Amino acid sequence: MRLVLAEHSGFCFGVQKAIEKAIEEMEKSKELKANIFALGPLIHNKQVVDDLQSRGLVISETIDEIENGSVIIRSHGVPKQIYKDIKKKSLHLVDTTCPFVKRIQKIVDQYHKNNYNIVIIGSALHPEVVGINGWCDHEGYVIQSLDEIEKIATDKPLCVVSQTTMPIPLFEKIVSALKKRHENMKVFNTICLATQDRQDAALELSQQVDAMIVIGGRHSSNTQKLVELCKRILPEDTYAIEQSSDLNQYNLSKHSLIGVTAGASTPNYIIQEVMQKIEHTYRKTTQIAIDGPAGAGKSTIAKKLAKDLNFLYIDTGAMYRAITYKLLINHIEVTAHKELVELLTSTNIRFEKGDILLDNEVVTHKIRSPEVTNNVSKVSAIKDVRMTLLDIQQEIASNNDIVMDGRDIGTRVLPTADLKIFLTASVEERAHRRYQELKEDPSFNLTLEDIKKSIEHRDYEDENRELDPLTPAKDAIFIDTTEMSINEVVEKIKENL
Repeated sequence: MRLVLAEHSGFCFGVQKAIEKAIEEMEKSKELKANIFALGPLIHNKQVVDDLQSRGLVISETIDEIENGSVIIRSHGVPKQIYKDIKKKSLHLVDTTCPFVKRIQKIVDQYHKNNYNIVIIGSALHPEVVGINGWCDHEGYVIQSLDEIEKIATDKPLCVVSQTTMPIPLFEKIVSALKKRHENMKVFNTICLATQDRQDAALELSQQVDAMIVIGGRHSSNTQKLVELCKRILPEDTYAIEQSSDLNQYNLSKHSLIGVTAGASTPNYIIQEVMQKIEHTYRKTTQIAIDGPAGAGKSTIAKKLAKDLNFLYIDTGAMYRAITYKLLINHIEVTAHKELVELLTSTNIRFEKGDILLDNEVVTHKIRSPEVTNNVSKVSAIKDVRMTLLDIQQEIASNNDIVMDGRDIGTRVLPTADLKIFLTASVEERAHRRYQELKEDPSFNLTLEDIKKSIEHRDYEDENRELDPLTPAKDAIFIDTTEMSINEVVEKIKENL
């Protein structure tokens, strides 16, 4: 069984900032021994809300219940009147309204004052929509189907906005129908792009897997839309859950490839718990992930560890080097997208008896050239390259006891690995190791200082690239190999198995 996490899933920007701000204010209130309230659940996720309440946050449904302390306005936002009520009661305001929702509120407020009829495409009972409608004195027309268009008066021009989590196709259909009845109309597409990205990624992934798991609150609008989209493709094999314990009601053993996505109110730790439970319940192999910067000893350590354990060893860095080498010998620029995709589809990479074979040619030493080294970071930052190799790497890992090393193994390739190691060493030591490795090559003509600068440059690129940057997994074990021998490092890793 193999798990694939959708490219866009979990906490969105607005929710993440709201939770961070709430926790910050809760800590301040605790120090001051003051009360802190939230107007309704901060987000539609019971586990997160329960955690915040256990740490002192009080959930209140109305301002009337609050006499003193701080009040947090949740990311969904609230009606305009609430701000006046908070000020009137001299309460400390903590506004975590999502910036995208704030924009909608301002639009509605402005056009309502200009005597427009406000149309809100969304769910009338959703707190975000209730809040938006409160910026036009609750006089807006809230609709979410073509049948409801008839109820909208034609005596004034229209201002049309949308709930941030509405599907774009539905929004466009309703707007198109409105235009046939109303000549004077201002339309604002206020659907959050992150929401659309999440929905697109879930829909795309559901077409590539045997089953989909959608993680999120049962009352979360955006989560339920993800469920709806996935069920269009996998009506019998889409599983909606809130937390890992919900998996107990399902038998997933019949599926070999499972996609995972999550709503905007689902924190990363819940996603990881779900994936780990599935992996540990159904996976029959052992996975060891080793990450670290260039020259930290990953390949040497991983290779010996795999040999000692009789595991398969996969050097993912060598896979990226092989692609880079093929690009270079074919004189293809990394920006030539069409040629790059064609090259990827015709490329075969495999490991055999300690060597890496590229299109049936042994390239173990050729991919270690300075030219490849200077270009591999750019190639490894290309999305198409990473996705192609990710599929290959996860497929291999799902069928073998494996030791895999690279720069995003514990965070991206094998996020539920049984053991995650992050190796590091001083820049000087890493440069020395790479120098010793390369100096036997007759064509080698670099100084130790040249290699040191190259490694520092590679570190910067790896740590700052937009896609899957080099970063330790939260549950990784750190080992500084600067003063350690190969055997000492291997034994240290074995101690943690």
